[in-house]
Amino acid sequence: MLVPLLVSMAIAQSTSATGGCDRLDAADLTALERRAALDACATAVHEQPIDYLIERVSLLAPHDPRTEIYGDLAANWSPTELAQSAVSTKLLAIFNGAGTNGSARVVALRALAAIPADQRPAEVRAIDQVTIEINALPSQMSYDKKNFSVSPGCLVHLILHNPDALEHNLLIVAPGALAEMGIAGDRMGQTPDGKAKEFVPPSPKVLTVMGLVAPGKSKSLWFVAPMKAATYPYVCTYPSHWRTMNGKMKVVAPESNP
Repeated sequence: MLVPLLVSMAIAQSTSATGGCDRLDAADLTALERRAALDACATAVHEQPIDYLIERVSLLAPHDPRTEIYGDLAANWSPTELAQSAVSTKLLAIFNGAGTNGSARVVALRALAAIPADQRPAEVRAIDQVTIEINALPSQMSYDKKNFSVSPGCLVHLILHNPDALEHNLLIVAPGALAEMGIAGDRMGQTPDGKAKEFVPPSPKVLTVMGLVAPGKSKSLWFVAPMKAATYPYVCTYPSHWRTMNGKMKVVAPESNP
């Protein structure tokens, strides 16, 4: 327990020393501004920027909204620096950690994927990556893509475009949990804070979360596909949408060569 405490103290100290390192997580920063903010925070606690970033990644909460921010920072880092043994070992430890949640794992894997394949740790030398784009169909309360397939442990970049007049989200949930999570979203619509929570049920059956996407906007989500081959529903849990606005992500193990 001592190491996480020291990391938290270091980050708190950097926040005080730089007049607010929470600015690092602001949504309106450009990539250059965010990197400059990170460098300033790292300097305040006398750390290398990549080490400081890895520490922040290790503290991400499940479904943390900063996952995309830190993932973009990591994926655009210098491949030479990421490939250094001390750095790649830390990233691999986060990715393989028994207690690591999905948010930290996906950032670590995005960083590892940015390293040239021949310089990556052996166990992640081959990283399967796929991009999936889904559109909300205007006035139809439906996604245009009703199913897609990925391999176990695949690094998935999911993009949701919303040309509809209504807000929509997209959650990937445990096998068989579609109706349960949809009904939970309906119930959240009857609570005063449901909208603030983006109608995401507080359940371990929610595996991956893309929060509400405003009309005319798009959002991007990175996640690591489950290792268990199965069919995982994806669904909009905005109240009353789930019955028609859903699809299936099939995790399919690749066929072995004879």
